[in-house]
Amino acid sequence: MIIKKPSSAELSDYYKTYLKYISEDDLLSVLIDQKSDIENFFFAVPALKEEYKYAEGKWMLKEVAGHLCDTERILAYRALRIARSDKLPLQGFEENDYALNANYRERSLKNILEELLAVRQASVLLFQNMSEEMLDRKGTANNTEVSVRGLLFFIVAHARHHMGVIQERYLQ
Repeated sequence: MIIKKPSSAELSDYYKTYLKYISEDDLLSVLIDQKSDIENFFFAVPALKEEYKYAEGKWMLKEVAGHLCDTERILAYRALRIARSDKLPLQGFEENDYALNANYRERSLKNILEELLAVRQASVLLFQNMSEEMLDRKGTANNTEVSVRGLLFFIVAHARHHMGVIQERYLQ
């Protein structure tokens, strides 16, 4: 099964800023392949960098990994609801509050990575079993119309974005 990426017209202005992260045409393949990319990337992080912050007020590296976990879980939940034709608008979430109220600071990066990989596997199973009709369904999340396909796009683009930030600002 191939899941085509959404057209620019299908994406909110915010999601459009992430178009540069996805050049591939098959989002499902990216979702699947990215699981091993995530695993290899985070397993290669030196233990000394797990609690590193590149600036005051920024998250620790392991909190960024936790943010990826939280965000993917929320986006997949939104996709599930919209794919099932749930018409109720879905609320946004405040990522900084999530990071502040999670226990990612106390956990090892290895433990967070195990959770992130489990969330990713659940996302793979969710999306690979959706029909084209489900992927094209639209709903409202965070006061913005979004398609299920658009949510999948953002899951993979968001992970690439943050791995780039980690590489550039945490591991240099």
